[in-house]
Amino acid sequence: MAGHGGRTVRDLRRESRTAVLQRLYFDGPMSRLALGSAAGLSSGSVSTVVAELIADGLVEEAGSLGADGGRPRTLVRVAADRGRLIGVDVGETRVRVELFDLAMAELARAERALPGHGSRSYDVRVVAGHILDGVAEVLEAPGAGSGELLGVGVGVPGIVEHTADGTLVHSQTIGWDAVPLEALLRDAGRLPARVPLFIDNGAKTLGQAEMWFGGGRGAHNAVVVLFGSGVGACVVTDDVEHGRAVEWGHLTVRVRGRRCRCGARGCLEAYAGAEALVARWREAGGQPPP
Repeated sequence: MAGHGGRTVRDLRRESRTAVLQRLYFDGPMSRLALGSAAGLSSGSVSTVVAELIADGLVEEAGSLGADGGRPRTLVRVAADRGRLIGVDVGETRVRVELFDLAMAELARAERALPGHGSRSYDVRVVAGHILDGVAEVLEAPGAGSGELLGVGVGVPGIVEHTADGTLVHSQTIGWDAVPLEALLRDAGRLPARVPLFIDNGAKTLGQAEMWFGGGRGAHNAVVVLFGSGVGACVVTDDVEHGRAVEWGHLTVRVRGRRCRCGARGCLEAYAGAEALVARWREAGGQPPP
């Protein structure tokens, strides 16, 4: 049966469940009263949805909250062990893979160093192998839990292009030109079947994480800056809700300045990146540790 705007009752029910789960995931535990207000649902609707989610094992009760002059309010939260998530950070010195439960508690971690750092070229098959090895390692680690694996997210340096044939990565600083990273990971046959795979720019994923769980919570506009071997930024505004990665490190700050590893001269990264800082320290007579 069609509802508002051509949506069926099933669509409306799915939207209500999604709204409740999102609010509990990002803001829980919450009482049903607070949850209804945050999710934009009536008290009757939120009670029905929460009861369904508890019956499905997705939500559980989490104690109570005292109320002045009234009955204590029962709190509910996402059932942490109902599912698991994997996050992968492809940095410029290592690949890190972490496994989380739905309360964002870390269950396991694996790291693989990237050899040949500073050569401006990383063998994408080596990187893909590190990702797949790390995923297998964290899933088999003691204490990894048994909840359903809901997705794998991969943050990478460079520009990420989503095409009909899969995700391509363009990263001049590490020598990647239209690298079909998604296809390499999928075609290996080592990822769990039918598990969603998300690949995006690492600065953008960091910015989104800060908006959800860190210093950007409650803000409408933010700039999240990443200083490492490279320099990056993510700009979040009302017009760019999920953030836009900015190649800030390759902004020219000095005409005909220091040579950047991207090949240009005078980039911010050539002065503020970790490798550049160590190089300038060494040039000034410093002795950086190995």
